[in-house]
Amino acid sequence: MVGDLFRRGSATLALSLALGLPAAEAADRVLRYSGKVERVDLDEGVVVVDEMAARGLRRRHALHVSPETPIVTAERLRPWEMRGSSAFEEIAVSLLDVLTGDFVVVDSTEEDGRLVALRITIVDNRRRQ
Repeated sequence: MVGDLFRRGSATLALSLALGLPAAEAADRVLRYSGKVERVDLDEGVVVVDEMAARGLRRRHALHVSPETPIVTAERLRPWEMRGSSAFEEIAVSLLDVLTGDFVVVDSTEEDGRLVALRITIVDNRRRQ
């Protein structure tokens, strides 16, 4: 199955290159970053994430957030609270709820040379009583 997906993706890329399209147009790459929020600029709609990258290097990502970008907080459920296959409960929040120091997972894409957040998940690590 993975091989089939890889071959189809390669075929799409090869076709786009043959037609003279840039590789980015062939398939929108979704980039995933996780780390601590370093800064939130509500006026500019920007979240800066400090990521621990390969070999212990730190990388900062400035991600532009539109008003339509889904932002959720995810919390692990207790075993007796689980329904179905999900072990997490997600609650929709706004950019106002993203705080410096929060651990987040951000799915993004690059548009016009800047990173644009597609979805932000705040990982709630507080222990419930």
